[in-house]
Amino acid sequence: MDEARISFLRRMIASPSPSGFEQPVQQVIREEIQHYTDEIHTDVHGNVIAALNPSGQPRVMLTAHCDELGFLIRYIDEQGFLYFAPIGGFDPTTLPGNRVHIHTPGGPVLGVIGRKPVHLLSSEDRGRAPKLSELWIDVGASSKEEAQELVPLGCVATRTAELEPLRGDLVISRALDDKSGVFTVVEALRRIHAKQDTLKAGVYFVSAVQEEVGLRGARTSAHGVDPLIAVAVDVTFTSDHPGTSKQEIGDVRLNGGPVISLGGNINPRVYQMLVKAATEAGFTWQIDPQASSTGTDTDVIQVARSGVATGLVSIPCRYLHTGSEMVSLKDIDEIADVLARFVLALDEETNVIP
Repeated sequence: MDEARISFLRRMIASPSPSGFEQPVQQVIREEIQHYTDEIHTDVHGNVIAALNPSGQPRVMLTAHCDELGFLIRYIDEQGFLYFAPIGGFDPTTLPGNRVHIHTPGGPVLGVIGRKPVHLLSSEDRGRAPKLSELWIDVGASSKEEAQELVPLGCVATRTAELEPLRGDLVISRALDDKSGVFTVVEALRRIHAKQDTLKAGVYFVSAVQEEVGLRGARTSAHGVDPLIAVAVDVTFTSDHPGTSKQEIGDVRLNGGPVISLGGNINPRVYQMLVKAATEAGFTWQIDPQASSTGTDTDVIQVARSGVATGLVSIPCRYLHTGSEMVSLKDIDEIADVLARFVLALDEETNVIP
């Protein structure tokens, strides 16, 4: 994948988007997706919704969530240290020492998440994870007044980590969950747009908000779009590193190709069509059996209105919800190709009744 395309992913990562505060990244997404769609709007929830061939049938929705984890500043003590509430699900053990950008009206303010040094911890405290309430953000201020001048209460913060290449096709960054998914769906739309003379379906792109705090944007956007078929793209755990169990989560590997889910939240015909698209493309693909909920936007989209025929294709990802999530550009490229093939094969005769 060439750098010109990766630069879009880089711009998304650089645009902060904690759940409920996604406006900066949505502006970047609007600017990009307009090149591959016929119409675009943003709903009152903040979801960016764009359509290609909107009068086509069937209506298919391709979606990923643009929000990321973050911190909300809610108290500043007399010494100028900032205390925060988490936005989304953090592992507190990954936070001490992280550098953060606090996004203020005057621009980003650099800070570091602080904790008592290990030398001063009791033996009991050394053996347990810190509580979030025991952590703070240090911006180098010497008083409450100085800190408040820099950072008004209610500002949000994100880790400073941005996109960097690792080896081969691998990249690392914060917020690849799920800006890599948005990137994948935009790539699929770009490929569909290039072959729109053969497109029969009406394709709706959704960059959904507030997934990390309750799958909210997908719920409202699916109601508004009212698709017959929807495919979500998110990241998923891998079992190719120490400390994980293939017996518990299956055999999922970086660079192993698209991860296609099946189970109660997945329409079996949509699953079969996704598998067919991957197979015909000559890709190795991975199976993700989900016995109950998927934990992704798929779960709420499936039960929108009178029901949606849903699919889920995931990007293998190591170290989720840390500042160094890891994905493969090869996997992303193949998923975008599978989604494009899937959509271009749809027509009015497509049957999604199980």
